[in-house]
Amino acid sequence: MSSFSGDFLMNQVPWFSEKNVIAGLLAGFFGGLALGWLFSSSVFVSSTVKVVSNAFDSGRDERDDETSFEPGCSDAEGEYKMVLVVRNDLKMGKGKVAAQCSHATLGCFQKACEQVPDAVDTWFSCGQAKVVCKCESADDLENLRLQAKRKGLTTCLIRDAGRTQIEPGSKTVLGIGPAPSKLINEITRHLKLY
Repeated sequence: MSSFSGDFLMNQVPWFSEKNVIAGLLAGFFGGLALGWLFSSSVFVSSTVKVVSNAFDSGRDERDDETSFEPGCSDAEGEYKMVLVVRNDLKMGKGKVAAQCSHATLGCFQKACEQVPDAVDTWFSCGQAKVVCKCESADDLENLRLQAKRKGLTTCLIRDAGRTQIEPGSKTVLGIGPAPSKLINEITRHLKLY
């Protein structure tokens, strides 16, 4: 029966010496640090962000971090925009309104990407115009939503979770679009800016 000890490896296998083991550990450690730095560096991250953002670009100019806001940009149907209608009767604070409008913008964008991707492309290439208006009640918000639906427009009605300023389930903001401005104006032109 043979016994096994660490001394056996050190004495019988020349490359498995104390010096080589320490050198290997140090090389692995510093190599790992270098790879970690490379993958977290701005060069690698910016190229990754570019790849992800290109998934949304679908053929537009490839400018690393520029956004175009071209007034008057349009297609055959005219300019495109998104309208956000805020309930004024809730007396929400500015931060609350901003958060609710952000929810509505993102909700409309996600729905429109699935339902009307060409409208999203046109809206994107024209600077993503957004207009914020106000109404005075939940009934007004619901009537606007129904009118927009009848015209085939993308809508997103936001109901608040009720954790801060207002009652849970309160209808706070209605997003409409992106769509041709002409169509949205038929529904929202009477509203005042927020």
